[in-house]
Amino acid sequence: MRIEPLERRRRPLRLAPLVDVVFLLLVFFMLVARLERHQAIVVDPPAEAGAGALRGSVLVRLGIDGQLDLNGRPLVLDQLPQALAPFLRREPQPPVLVQPSTAAALQSLVRLLDVLSGVGADQVTLVAPSAAVPGSAP
Repeated sequence: MRIEPLERRRRPLRLAPLVDVVFLLLVFFMLVARLERHQAIVVDPPAEAGAGALRGSVLVRLGIDGQLDLNGRPLVLDQLPQALAPFLRREPQPPVLVQPSTAAALQSLVRLLDVLSGVGADQVTLVAPSAAVPGSAP
């Protein structure tokens, strides 16, 4: 007696679960993605200038943990607008030199630049931490 094997019915490929997974992934990435505009800070390359171009400028040093000093006088970020007021009265657009420490956080530098922009100091120059600024303490 010969027994024939049963024929297996071939199931058709179901695409509905695959499409569901793809749509779920699409929704997930749409919700997770940030839909905000990124802002950029324009930084011009340093121009070669002599020490005469730095005359009358204000030096703001940014240290570790957001410590500030204005021309060698320590202060807090909230005190910066009041401390810059005499310089702004004397000259409407005083050149401001910002010298961040190598260990300073980028967010602290951005906050400092925001405060300077809010006060009206638009001529801001970033100075390398190791660069010697004429008239500043070592």
